[in-house]
Amino acid sequence: MKKNISLSLLVLVLCLLPVCAQPKNKTQRSGIENPSALRNFFAALNEASAKQRLEPVRIMHFGDSHVAADVLTRELREKFQADFGDGGSGFVVPRNPMATRRRNVIAGATEGWIIEGIGGRSSADAIYGPAGINLATSEPGERAWLETSCNHFEVYFARMSGGGKIEITVDGVDALEGPITLNSRVAKLDSVSIDLPDDAPHRLQVRTLSPGRTRILGIVAEHLSGGISYDVFGINGARASRILGWNQTALATAVRMRDPNLIIIAYGTNEAADAGWTPAAYEALLGDIIQRLHTAVPKASILIYAPPDRADLPLSGRLESLVNAERRAALANNAAFWSSFAAMGGAGSMNAWVSKGLAQTDRVHLTGAGYARMAEMFYRDVKNAWKSAR
Repeated sequence: MKKNISLSLLVLVLCLLPVCAQPKNKTQRSGIENPSALRNFFAALNEASAKQRLEPVRIMHFGDSHVAADVLTRELREKFQADFGDGGSGFVVPRNPMATRRRNVIAGATEGWIIEGIGGRSSADAIYGPAGINLATSEPGERAWLETSCNHFEVYFARMSGGGKIEITVDGVDALEGPITLNSRVAKLDSVSIDLPDDAPHRLQVRTLSPGRTRILGIVAEHLSGGISYDVFGINGARASRILGWNQTALATAVRMRDPNLIIIAYGTNEAADAGWTPAAYEALLGDIIQRLHTAVPKASILIYAPPDRADLPLSGRLESLVNAERRAALANNAAFWSSFAAMGGAGSMNAWVSKGLAQTDRVHLTGAGYARMAEMFYRDVKNAWKSAR
């Protein structure tokens, strides 16, 4: 009898061993992977938490339509700022047609400007700045503005052959010693910074003074007193490869000027349906982008944010392969990794989110409530990783 019991127990143990030994599915939820890659970002959060910083902790979030509308990112911005302080509105492109209006920010431009970088309009030199778009005009008397509470402004623009002349005012008063002439033999990205004596509501305005090409790449507003500044660089329909199509010298210059503490790279939804897509090529592409950013800003932490599920097309496991390719690229290139695909439940979860009102009927994008849920999960995992590192 004892031998039979022992034999049964042995069989049971042997049956369970393969289950225990199975490798973890890389697409299931596991929080922030490789959190050690975020050590510099976490150190900046420690300083912000202790109110020891004289400038914001800066986050740059690149991505596709999940990012462009500033719905997911608004939720993240407000969570970070509620816990670590408000560092200001960050980088804004006035009249950005993809983004919803930021709270406590008024931005706009007169009708003589066009948006380059989307809609079939492009700049020959591919200088767009990190937003991937810019305001452009050749007419005098055109204005662009940003109004919010801050004590620090930055204006990013392009210098080029045939460039015009601009003035910059703050609260109706000239902010510089004189106008800026944009005419230059060599096309390049440039910027000016303006510090103000009081941290209060201010209005910065750029006005063109002469005929000639003028391109405004963005306006930054910040509080130079710590907190979080959260830049959103999303473009509808974008793929990660779009970043490599921009002028790389200009992009590196802009990223260095912004001096981010964390860069989030969030693509994959559009690539998942591309003909000819392969995991190996995509992994190599992301690795190239990560290394370029490491070179531009060596102290910045980088995190790959994998896309959510989608159910509008029969992708036959391609999203799982894409998410795992992103994971491999992150871990091989000193970047952290987080998967919204895994967070929402993996393959097939999009249909469940639609039924709960958390995703739209296009079965690609989330609803406002869904993006809020996703932001909550991501923020909780980032904060838990930060606490564990302290």
